[in-house]
Amino acid sequence: MAEVNAVVGYLPDAAAKALASGMFSGPLEVRVEPGNDHMHVRINPNDIAGVLVGSSKNGESGVQVFLNEKASVETVTRGLADDLRLRPIKDPFLWPCRPPVVVIMVPPHGIKDLVARANALKTAE
Repeated sequence: MAEVNAVVGYLPDAAAKALASGMFSGPLEVRVEPGNDHMHVRINPNDIAGVLVGSSKNGESGVQVFLNEKASVETVTRGLADDLRLRPIKDPFLWPCRPPVVVIMVPPHGIKDLVARANALKTAE
């Protein structure tokens, strides 16, 4: 079975709705942790194969962004220089407990159907 990579994280509600409707432009920055603006995974919109939007809490929605084959992502850590020297930088790719890019076992030809069904279920709610 072919594998599809995805980034799992959090977006502000408005950005998640725009992304799910296909109205999002520019690089997408998915937060690794809710409410934490210091660590993101940046994705080029051309590398996005599909999106599932989860529940919302405190103005943020959980998202699962499926990536096209050979997509590239960037890990971005933001903070004050003094803060970064005093604390270790938690690079998600080196953090064994919680990497933001995971393997989703979905055939590549089935992503559009999966996203369409998930959106239909959300609309029915």
